Amino acid sequence: MDEYNGARDADRTGRAAVSLLVAGVSGFGLLLVLVTAEWGPLRSLDLAVSRGMSAYLNANQSLVDVLIVIEWITHPYVLRAIALIVALLLFRQGLRRLALWLAGTVVLGFLIELFFKALIARGRPEIPDPFMLRDSFSFPSGHALASALIVGALLLVVWRRGLRQRDQVLAWAGTVFLVLLVGFDRVALSAHYVSDVVAGWSLAFALLGGTMLAYGVNRTTGRPPPAVGSGGRRRRVAVVVNPSKLEDFAYFRSLLNRIAVEHGWRQPLWFETTVSDAGHAMARAALAARSDLVIAAGGDGTVRVVCSELASSGVPVAVVPVGTGNLLARNLGLPLDLGAAIEVALNGANRSMDLVRVWGDSLPDDRFAVMAGLGLDALIVGEAPDRLKARVGWAAYVVSAARHLSGPALRVAISVDSAPEERLWARTVLVGNVGTLHGGLSILPDALPDDGMLDVLVVAPRRLTDWPSLAWRVVRRSAAQDDRLRTWRGKQVSVRAVDSCPRQLDGDVVASGQEINAEIEPGVLLVRVPRS
Repeated sequence: MDEYNGARDADRTGRAAVSLLVAGVSGFGLLLVLVTAEWGPLRSLDLAVSRGMSAYLNANQSLVDVLIVIEWITHPYVLRAIALIVALLLFRQGLRRLALWLAGTVVLGFLIELFFKALIARGRPEIPDPFMLRDSFSFPSGHALASALIVGALLLVVWRRGLRQRDQVLAWAGTVFLVLLVGFDRVALSAHYVSDVVAGWSLAFALLGGTMLAYGVNRTTGRPPPAVGSGGRRRRVAVVVNPSKLEDFAYFRSLLNRIAVEHGWRQPLWFETTVSDAGHAMARAALAARSDLVIAAGGDGTVRVVCSELASSGVPVAVVPVGTGNLLARNLGLPLDLGAAIEVALNGANRSMDLVRVWGDSLPDDRFAVMAGLGLDALIVGEAPDRLKARVGWAAYVVSAARHLSGPALRVAISVDSAPEERLWARTVLVGNVGTLHGGLSILPDALPDDGMLDVLVVAPRRLTDWPSLAWRVVRRSAAQDDRLRTWRGKQVSVRAVDSCPRQLDGDVVASGQEINAEIEPGVLLVRVPRS
């Protein structure tokens, strides 16, 4: 039954669009006729409500100030600006159909509002002592139209990205409350008649339904589903997931299953990592099941293991980042939002990427995708409290760093591409396949995931007061080299410390030791990235 959930959801969205279109056109058309004909009962109702609200507010002036604030906060230009910003973000995440629909709906609503106001040319309610002077036309209400249209469109965008059942109820309740509040505000301030407000709502419903059908929003993103692979069989996706990184694993599983089936994939296979296995056996099982795509859902450690196992397999890896660092995702330009990341995983383009083979004392052959570290870097990663990481994310590493900046230096020897060793003091040594950290901070600005090269950074401040100047050099990407900050590039790197020290691979602390040996493996991995 789960394999039909996606189609059923799409059909339900399509039926809702038709219902909105029919209800909106019928309601607006009826009001248009009655208002144009100045039908007596409707005219009497409009005047009675307008005058009654005016008299009440004149006796309660404090409420007028509140209503005027609501008027400005919910002004159509404010709502349109918010919607267009959201559309731009969706477009940058590769959700172009959804972005174009949202932007097109906003612009179309504005143009149609201007058209009908000029066509009907209905004046504003005439009341003694108006609260604000208004020289524009009244039918339909622009505030009511914009609030129902834009908030409704944003609600659909959020729903298509995935919401928990509880959050769906809250979102719907919030939308209804806001739309009704705006309508009440317009009538209470005598800016519009009741019929103006209802006409605005009706026109919004018609536009929502019509544009949903025209843009094909009921097809989620509008991309053709990858229905079959070689031999005519439907393609299969396997998910290697670290459930400890997810606040609501059941919700994540349901969301990914739904989106996968909507795009024509078979029901996903699920493999959960354990404390004793970070994903090696799970990734191998996914390959054995003849999966066409393997999604790694976890932190950088889970992603590293899955990438290592799928190297040279020809099966692409997709990253759905749910960890603290998510450094590979950031360097590949992947979205950090769950729904958007799943969309890229299932519909993105394949890109060849390098991995790095690594070995050393007490460190068997392994691979990493982001960075290996020796010294302070590994110490910071290892001593960042798990509870703090769960609460504040990557900021926990800042707290850990502050505790260790004044620690002792290491005596190391570095050799790049079999060149003679260089001996120097260091606080930390980083060997990177990519070079960008949180906030876009690039500590290895020349590092690219597919350039066939390794980048090495040695940081060696002489005293605690050197750290600010070194940080500034990194921020402005200074090319200056000295004994406090040096970089190298090559295909092979060997780092040896005189004493045993902490080591890490992609944020996973490994056994302490004295060596890190690394060699680039060009283009051995296919990874999913957003389509250009």
